[in-house]
Amino acid sequence: MQKNFEEMTLQEYNNVLGSNAPAPGGGSALCQVGVLACSLIEMTVNVTVSKSGFDKENGRYLLNQLENVLRAKRALYRLSNDDAAAFRKITEGFKLPKITEEDKKTRAAELQKAYHRAALIPLDVINLCRELVRIATVRIAPLLGRYVASDCTIAVDLLKAVAKNSLHNVYANTALIKDEELARSLNRQGEQAVAETEAL
Repeated sequence: MQKNFEEMTLQEYNNVLGSNAPAPGGGSALCQVGVLACSLIEMTVNVTVSKSGFDKENGRYLLNQLENVLRAKRALYRLSNDDAAAFRKITEGFKLPKITEEDKKTRAAELQKAYHRAALIPLDVINLCRELVRIATVRIAPLLGRYVASDCTIAVDLLKAVAKNSLHNVYANTALIKDEELARSLNRQGEQAVAETEAL
């Protein structure tokens, strides 16, 4: 039984990612980039608050904000696994029988549910990245030590890239959803969240 991705070393995950298995793929990899960005933010806070003479009240504030980052980091790990699982669910749907008309209806319905679920995961990733960028830029960055400020900037840029590229995965799945109103709604949600993320 394969480990969850958070239980793997980076090398193990990269080996799985580079194998001939179609999952994990781009969506899962984007989540892993988000995890790395969270770790960078975590480092900037830990370095800053550990400096001799750093204001204790600001230190408590930064550590409180870091808890939000760490919760998001755990969520990104989960979404990395969920993305791969969602793709496997789609492939399972393709294997369903399509002999009778009833078979075909069942298969089509299951695939539509799978596409919807697969579109929701990158949407969750985008929303998480938006919140992380807001925390990093508005609440954390102004209090960081100058030697680690650039690391926080890098983390923010990575998170914005994750959000922007996750929108491709929203589109890839909504293109297969027959309910056009639902597909448009999901696309709009993703586009708005990406725009808000990039504006921060």
